[in-house]
Amino acid sequence: MTATAPTSPRPVPDPETTLTAVAQSVLDRLEAAWNGADGTAFGEPFSADADFVAIRGDSHTGREAIAGGHQFILDQVYAGSTSRYEVFKARRLDDRVVLVHARMTVDSPAGPLPGEHASTATVVLVERDGRYEIAAFHNTLVTG
Repeated sequence: MTATAPTSPRPVPDPETTLTAVAQSVLDRLEAAWNGADGTAFGEPFSADADFVAIRGDSHTGREAIAGGHQFILDQVYAGSTSRYEVFKARRLDDRVVLVHARMTVDSPAGPLPGEHASTATVVLVERDGRYEIAAFHNTLVTG
């Protein structure tokens, strides 16, 4: 008979850390799509009826409109640019809704905002069928 070593209790994951990781994984998809200049992939994490407010205040509703608008800017305004997203706050509003604040940094070689610029995004994630979708995204340019 072999003695078994006592097992240590598994650490309980910190809910805030877990939410931040979930939110970051969604925004990582946006980052990969932006950096691949793929508007369709950019739209995929959004719900079919999502709302998106861009840095200039213009509003888009629906996954297809968000994807199409992003394909346009990735082909024109932000052609050749790269982006980075970093979640700095995530908190649960209820069992299925997470409010996220993130910093996006875009480095653009040309266009109306050449160079590196940052924005702060407020994102609402909703869990549906075991996965999170973006229901709302409001992006604000950080100046100064």
